[in-house]
Amino acid sequence: MTDLTIRALEADDRDRWWELWQGYIQFYGAEISDNVSQETWRRLLDVDVLAFGRVAVHPEHGIIAIMNYVLHLNLWTTKNVCYLEDLFTDPAVRGQGAGRALIESLKRSGKEENWHRIYWMTAEGNSTARALYDQVASKTQWVRYDINL
Repeated sequence: MTDLTIRALEADDRDRWWELWQGYIQFYGAEISDNVSQETWRRLLDVDVLAFGRVAVHPEHGIIAIMNYVLHLNLWTTKNVCYLEDLFTDPAVRGQGAGRALIESLKRSGKEENWHRIYWMTAEGNSTARALYDQVASKTQWVRYDINL
């Protein structure tokens, strides 16, 4: 899709963001309470929180993809680092460029705002997303470990 508009998340986007957010949660088989989802939404719109959202909008289909990301400091650089935390495209239009357009918009922002890097993770078996990620980024050698508290 070449006729996409990428823009910042707006308060009026809540219903469609929520719908796609729930699809994202379901895709990963996760359980996130509505309370947490409400707080995520609030944070994405709070100008005092370094969490942000963007959407891909198609003129006929409306919002077809969402991207949530956070900026944070990194002790190995003086520049901000961007963690692309969530990226989800409506399955009905997946593979038509919305994810790429969102990532490219983030890359442009990173260059303009002088970030150090943009990074993200995905499930090993997420072959559709990984096909795109292998084209737009470099897979690293790092293995992730979690301590859930």
